[in-house]
Amino acid sequence: MAVPGTTRLLPLALVVLLGSLTWLLDRAASIPSSAVAANSDQPDMLVDKATVVRFGEDGQPLSLLTAARVSHLPAGDITWLEKPQLRYTAPGQPRLDVRGERAKSVNQGREVWFPGAVTMVRAASGTQAELTIKGRDMHVLPDTGVASSEAPAIAKMGTYIVESVGFIADSKAETLELKSNVRMSYEPIHTR
Repeated sequence: MAVPGTTRLLPLALVVLLGSLTWLLDRAASIPSSAVAANSDQPDMLVDKATVVRFGEDGQPLSLLTAARVSHLPAGDITWLEKPQLRYTAPGQPRLDVRGERAKSVNQGREVWFPGAVTMVRAASGTQAELTIKGRDMHVLPDTGVASSEAPAIAKMGTYIVESVGFIADSKAETLELKSNVRMSYEPIHTR
């Protein structure tokens, strides 16, 4: 035996109950914005032994980045890498390898700063010998193949050894601009 009016109220009660549960689940799942702001200087991602491959529009690998440890900070979208190794292999350009103690990546890897000791090697290309630059505090723009520093550096290319304070190396143009205090030594190739 049904109580008069209950059959009409049952669907309404179910809708109210469903709406209340939906509201409660939404409240429980949302993170307060103050909690995100308070922890924005803390890493939101930590990865050990990371490997990242970027592909070009043609689907071919463009760059390979490996690191012993990666941490991402949401404030400023900054990624710190420990013992990073970057290999850039654009079509028609000499391979570019950069190794350092640490690196800071911003703008989704389009700008990389290597504080501390760093080594950059541009592979031999055409008539150009391999170029090795050892220095500190190097900025690298992987998409353009440009690396620069304001710190002292030593560059070796074939039998040339150059020391300078500051440089700009352009892998595409295959040029090395030396900023100041430049010293160069050359050892001629002896043939017998």
